[in-house]
Amino acid sequence: MLSPLYSAGRALLVSSAVMFSPAAAADLRLVVPATPRTVTEAPEPLYAVSTRLDRIGRIVAPVYINDQGPFLFMLDTGANRTVLSAVAVKRLGLRIAAQSIAVQGVVGRGLAPTVQIRRLAAGALYLEDVALPVLAGPVLERLDGILGMDGLVDKKVTADFVRDRVTISESAGKRARSDRIVLFGKLISGQLLLIKGRVGRVPVKAVIDTGATRTLGNTALQRALAEHGRRRAAASVTSVIDATEQWRRGELASSPEIALGRATIRSTDITYGDFDIFRVWGLDDEPALLIGMDVLGTLAEVAIDYRRRELQLLTRGS
Repeated sequence: MLSPLYSAGRALLVSSAVMFSPAAAADLRLVVPATPRTVTEAPEPLYAVSTRLDRIGRIVAPVYINDQGPFLFMLDTGANRTVLSAVAVKRLGLRIAAQSIAVQGVVGRGLAPTVQIRRLAAGALYLEDVALPVLAGPVLERLDGILGMDGLVDKKVTADFVRDRVTISESAGKRARSDRIVLFGKLISGQLLLIKGRVGRVPVKAVIDTGATRTLGNTALQRALAEHGRRRAAASVTSVIDATEQWRRGELASSPEIALGRATIRSTDITYGDFDIFRVWGLDDEPALLIGMDVLGTLAEVAIDYRRRELQLLTRGS
């Protein structure tokens, strides 16, 4: 995730992270439509890829840069700024600028070069004459970039995992349909949606992060679960690597039921650790979650209405 500005004293935030653990990566075949569209569809799950036992889901959108493309960008609701991959920069023939930007990832911080682009378009999202950071590494494998939340003021983003649709549109400001579960939140670090939920009997604050493969919990949540009489589940050691290509050890353990409003997620895992991003958000001293695609991808539909500051969920079978 990225902070809204890249001045010298402020770091861009990138929450996208992958884990070196069994079944941590999605099996995603990449194709693109012939023309730009606000709504993308395909006969196979290529854009709104759901989570199954054999894969972690992912949300991918076609993006046009300087009237070229489409390029394949991962939609990352945990990122305040859009990022280009080093491979895409080469394909576009862009020149690296002299200016670098500080990048804050889930576990570490580093410097990234930037490039200047004239125009970026993805559905109703448009950016013009902006400098974008350039990153590489496993988080961007088979992707041309990360589509962050810059440019999404008053927009609505919807991922339909049943119909394989990703929609970026202007928010009409209307209430969600009656079959949707609606959670009201607040925006932090720009356009990142923070909501309230529950893990077992422990209330938590949670950031919705479609750029993360796995759900991460801070050590305060791990302690709170133990204090509430939750027997500590057997944990396996894993490593979390972020967009800055830095890694940190984590403990992967089975989770009690995760509740987001009336939506409940069972039989999932949480990776606990001392991750820098929780300190950046000011959430290191209270139970907090970064909810990744292992949880979100089990739903039928996930939508964020930034005008209404709402998370709208549709469970399977609804």
